[in-house]
Amino acid sequence: MRKGLGLLLGLAGIASANVPGGGSTGSDVKLTDNGTTVTMDNGVVAVTVTKASAAITSLTYNGANALAGGNNGGQFYWSWNMPNYQNPASCTYTLKADPAKDSGNRAEIVLHMAWNQDTATAAMDVDIHYVLLRGSTGFYAAAQLSHPAGYPDNPGGEWRMAGYVGSTFDWLSVDSLRNRKMCAPADWDAGVQPSDGPKEVRLLNQGIYAGKYECKYSYSADLGRTDAWGWSSTTRNEGIWVTVPSREFYNGGPLKRELTAHTGPTLLNMLGGQHYGMGNQMDMPAGQEVHKVFGPFFVYLNKVASGTANANTALWKDALAQAKAEQTAWPYAWFNDTGYKQAGQRGTVNGTLAISDWGNATASPESLWVGLAPAGTDFQMQSMTYQFWTRTVKSGAFILKNVLPGTYTLYAFGPGAIGTFSKAGIVVKAGQTLSLSETWTPDRKGVTAWEIGTPDRTAEEFLHGNDYFKWGVFKQFPTEFPNGLTYTVGKSDWHTGWNYAQPTITSYDTAGIASYAQYPWKIDFTQAAANTGATDSASLYLSFAAEFSAALIVTVNGTNVSSPATGFYLANPSDAMIRLGSHGAWSDLRITFPAKLLKAGTNEIVLNQRKGAYGASVMYDYLRLEVPKAVSVGIAGPARTAGLRNLGTSLEGDGLHPVRLYALTGRLERESPAGQNLSFSDLPRSTWLARCGTSSLPIVLTGR
Repeated sequence: MRKGLGLLLGLAGIASANVPGGGSTGSDVKLTDNGTTVTMDNGVVAVTVTKASAAITSLTYNGANALAGGNNGGQFYWSWNMPNYQNPASCTYTLKADPAKDSGNRAEIVLHMAWNQDTATAAMDVDIHYVLLRGSTGFYAAAQLSHPAGYPDNPGGEWRMAGYVGSTFDWLSVDSLRNRKMCAPADWDAGVQPSDGPKEVRLLNQGIYAGKYECKYSYSADLGRTDAWGWSSTTRNEGIWVTVPSREFYNGGPLKRELTAHTGPTLLNMLGGQHYGMGNQMDMPAGQEVHKVFGPFFVYLNKVASGTANANTALWKDALAQAKAEQTAWPYAWFNDTGYKQAGQRGTVNGTLAISDWGNATASPESLWVGLAPAGTDFQMQSMTYQFWTRTVKSGAFILKNVLPGTYTLYAFGPGAIGTFSKAGIVVKAGQTLSLSETWTPDRKGVTAWEIGTPDRTAEEFLHGNDYFKWGVFKQFPTEFPNGLTYTVGKSDWHTGWNYAQPTITSYDTAGIASYAQYPWKIDFTQAAANTGATDSASLYLSFAAEFSAALIVTVNGTNVSSPATGFYLANPSDAMIRLGSHGAWSDLRITFPAKLLKAGTNEIVLNQRKGAYGASVMYDYLRLEVPKAVSVGIAGPARTAGLRNLGTSLEGDGLHPVRLYALTGRLERESPAGQNLSFSDLPRSTWLARCGTSSLPIVLTGR
C-alpha cells in the first residue's frame, strides 16, 4: 500500500503518516531511453523528459497525464533572464543512477547545458537533475549553476522552474487567505487591463469572478513562511504541489517574497527571483568561480477519494504535511552532486538570544528570526549564497541544523526589538556543534512617547493586512479616509486606523495624461510639558516594510525635519504595494530633531510624499517617537483592547467593572470603581498590567 497521504488516509479510517518521497514501497523504478526523450516510471508516477531542453512533457499519475491540456501542451521547464530570457537548449544527457544497477530503487538523470560562448547569453553552465525513487508519488528536481573563473561577467537576473500543469487543475492553495477555485483561462483571456494597472492585472468580465480583478502577484508569498503551494482539481480530487525541504538555497533571507502560482494554471518555484527588491545580487563577476546547488525539492502529487469533504483543502493540508516529512530527511542521503553536502559534512549552531532594552524591560525574544548568512552585504540582497534561518522559542532559544561549513554573520530581527542584530565571525565546522549565548541591545535614543505597529518587517498588522493582495485595495484609501489619515495616540487603534500603505493614487484625463494624488498622514499626540533643554534631542524611528519613489518629507509641528529637506528615499526600494505584497525589502532610519520642537499639549507629526509617480508608496512596519526622560509620560503597547482604553495618563474601562492596575509581581497597585477612569500619570517608570473584567492591557510607563 502506498504511504504518504497521512491526513487523507486518516480520513478514510486508515492511520498513516507522510514519509519522504510520499512512499517507499512498490514496483521497481524503470528507465526507458527513447532517443530524444527518457522516461522514469515507478508504477505510481511516470516522468518523461526531453533531453535537449530538460523539460518534462508528460507526468502520468493515477492513470492520467497530469500535464494534459496545460499551456504549450503542458510541461515543466526551466528559464532565466541573465540578462536575456533563455531556456536550456542542446543539453547533454547523462544517466547518473541506473535503477537496473540499484535494485530498482532509484533513477537519476542529468541534463547539462554548457555556455555557448555567445556574450548575448548567460555566461554560466547549467545542470538539471531529475530523480525518481521507489514508491514516490512525485519526482525530485534540482539544478546547479556554475560560473568558471574564466567566464566573463554574468549580470544575473531571475531564475526559476515553472510548470504548465493540466487543465483539470482549477483550485489554487497558497495559504489560508489564498485557497480558492480560480478563474478559467478563458475568463482571463477575455479580461481587460485597467488603465491604471500593469499588464499583469485583468478586470474579468465573465465567469465566476466577473467584475473582479485578477493578478498573478495576488499569490506571492514569503518563502520562509510557506512550506508548500500548488493546484488541485475539483473534478478529479488530485493535487500537484511544490514542497520545500530546505530554504538554504533560496535567496533574500526568510522573508523573501516571491511568486508561487497564477492563472494558467501555472506552478512556479522562483529559485532566484528578484521581485519585491530582494535577492538582487545574482551577478557572477568575471574571474570569480561560482557554484550553487538549488534543491533537490519535491514535486508532489496526491489524491483523495470521491466524496471527501473539502477535498481541495484536504489535499493542500496533506501537501503541507508532506513538506514537513521532506524537511526531516534533509539533506537527502541519495543526492551526491558536487557542492551538495551530506549531514556528516555539515554543522549545527544553537544558543539563546536575550534582549536588553532599557526602555522596554519586558521585551520578549520569542519569535525572532535568527539566521546565518555570509558577511559582506545585506542578507536581503544576497542571491548566490546559502542562508540558514529559524525562529526562536519563548526563552530566546534557537537551533540551526545542517549548516554548511564556513564563516558567517549571525543575524536576528523580529517583534521584540527594532533594527537588526548582527555578530560577525561565526565559524561553522563539519560535524561540530557551536553553542552561543548572545544579548541584543537595540538602539534607543530616549524613552518611548508612543509607538505604532509591531517591528516584524510587514504591514500585516494594519488595516487591510488580510486582503492587501487584492488589486485595487490601495485605491480605496481616498474613500476610507476622505479627510486624510489622522492617527491620534491613545485613541486610535493601528489595526483599523493606520492603513497598510500610504499610496499615490494615479488617474488619467481624457487625453491620457496622468496625475498623481498624495495624502499626508498625521500623527497627533499630547505631551504634559515642553522640553526647555537647548541641546536635548528627540528621535523618530521609522521602520519601513517597503518604499518606492516616495521622497518622504517629515514635519514636526510644521517644521521640516527631513534630510534632505526635499524628501528622502530609502536604501532598499521595493514596489511591494503595486505587486500586491505585505512588504518588500526592509529599511529603517532615524530622524533626530531638537526636542524643543515638541510643546506642552497637542503635537502633530506629518508624513508626506513630495511628488507623485506611478506606484509611489510607503508601507510602514513600525514607528516610534523617543523623547528625553524629563518630558515623557506614555505607553509602549496597543492603545486599547476590548473593554480597556489607554487615554495617555489614565485608563478607561467598560463601565461595568472596576479598573485595576497590577505590578508584574501580581501586587494590586490601585483600583477605580466601575464607570470611573483610573489615573496612572504619577506612577514610576515600570511595566504594569491593567485589568477590567476579562480584558487586560500591558502599560509600560516610560517616564515622568
